[in-house]
Amino acid sequence: MSITPGITEQYQNFFSIDMGYKHGTNNNQIGKSRRRLTMIIVSRFGHTSPMIIRWLYGISQAQALVHLNKLCLEGLLDYTQTHRSPDDRVYVLTRAGALYAEQITGVQLHFRSSEQVSQRINLSTLYHDLIVQYVILRGMTEQHFQNGDSFNGWDSFITDAEFRKLARKHDIRNVDALTREPNGTLCALEFEHSFKTPENRKGILLKYSEALQAGVYEKIMLFSQKLDILKDARRINDAAIDYLTSHIKPKSNDTWLSEDNAQQLKAALVYRTKFCDELTERFYS
Repeated sequence: MSITPGITEQYQNFFSIDMGYKHGTNNNQIGKSRRRLTMIIVSRFGHTSPMIIRWLYGISQAQALVHLNKLCLEGLLDYTQTHRSPDDRVYVLTRAGALYAEQITGVQLHFRSSEQVSQRINLSTLYHDLIVQYVILRGMTEQHFQNGDSFNGWDSFITDAEFRKLARKHDIRNVDALTREPNGTLCALEFEHSFKTPENRKGILLKYSEALQAGVYEKIMLFSQKLDILKDARRINDAAIDYLTSHIKPKSNDTWLSEDNAQQLKAALVYRTKFCDELTERFYS
C-alpha cells in the first residue's frame, strides 16, 4: 500500500501535550490544576462526563458537578442532558473554551459552531466514546494520575478525533486511540463492545496489516466490557487470518495476506481482559 510519509512525525504534536496533574497543597492550587487538565481533556476528546471527572480526581459526584458547572459559569464549557451518558449529562467546549484550550495545548481546534450543544457531539457514539476516554486516561502512568488505581500502560496518547485528522490525509483506517507505551511502542486501541461477523473482521484485519507494515503503529490492543466478546474476537480473527493467507485475491496470483504479514498481525494483536470487570461495573451496572 502507499501511505504518505510523515504521519508518525505528526504524532509528537499530540504526544507533547502536558497531561500531568499536580494536586497542589491548597484549594487554590488544586482548583487551578483541575481547571487546566479538565479543559485539556474536553478539548482533546470533545467532551467529558461527571463520572469520569469524579473518578479522575477522586472526588464525589457532587464535587465533580460543582467543578464542571463552575467552568460553565466561566463561559468555558457548556452541557446538555442526555440518556446516552452514564450520568445523563455531557460537557463540551464553548468557543471561549476552545480558544483557551488552544492556548494551553498549542494545538489548533476545529470548533463546531452550533447553538444546540447536542449538535456539537455525536450522540450516537457518545457512550462508546466515553468508555474509550476512561480507558485512555486509566492507562496513563502513575507519574500523571496518582489516584490509587493507575497502572503502567502508556505515557501519552492520540484521541480518536486527533487520529482521524491524520488518518484522513493518509488513507488509514481510523482507530479508537493511539498510545505510546513507556518503551516507545506505538499501540492502537480498539473498544469491542459487540460481536462482529467474520466478513467484517477480514476487512478490518487487512487494514490493521497495512498500517503495521507502514509503521503507523506496532501493536493493536482490543478491550471490552465482556470477556466473551474478546474470546469471540480472538477466535474469529484467527480464522479470518488463516482464510486470508490461504485464499487468492481476485485477478491476482497472491493471497490476501502473506505468511510473514500474517505472523506480524497475529503477534501485534493483544486481547486485553484487564478492563472487563471494571468497565462493566462503571458503565453497565
